[in-house]
Amino acid sequence: MSDGGRARLPAAARRAGIIEAADAEFAVNGLAGTRLEAIAGRAGISHPRIVQMFGSKQKLFLDVVHAAFDRIEAAFEGAEPTLVALGAAYVRLLQRDRTVGLVVLQGYAAAADEAVREAVRRRHLALLDSVARLTGADALQVRTFFATGLVQTVSAALDLPGRRADTAWSGWILGLADPSGGSS
Repeated sequence: MSDGGRARLPAAARRAGIIEAADAEFAVNGLAGTRLEAIAGRAGISHPRIVQMFGSKQKLFLDVVHAAFDRIEAAFEGAEPTLVALGAAYVRLLQRDRTVGLVVLQGYAAAADEAVREAVRRRHLALLDSVARLTGADALQVRTFFATGLVQTVSAALDLPGRRADTAWSGWILGLADPSGGSS
């Protein structure tokens, strides 16, 4: 019924609350800089309870990273199966939920850790495959889509003036890096 004046939450709700708190902490501080005590405080539970539920900070981080990739995949699955529509769905996701891009970037940043590198690599490659499957795009189109997406992710993370996380601006940036399409 109650525990210290607070109603007990079902395990799934408690787990979701921890993931939400961890999402916010890991997005800002990354794997190395986040303390489980900070997550516990944000979630309103004890640090030992987090360890009991997730085993380690690394495992909790990976759950958060997987959840971010799941949100990206869900946005893609819900969009019209074209690269333009998937890109627009991704931009909307970044604008609606800033932590998605930050957590994915933190996953890449923590790739020096072998377990993190393997998990993020699997999810990244699966996302590449998903985009190709959904749209029928070839390898070059998928690479360009992901390069544009990275520019959009960084732009949103940096909160660039004018919310520059748009495909036209990303295309312009990528054009600057294209030696065959640039001016002499």
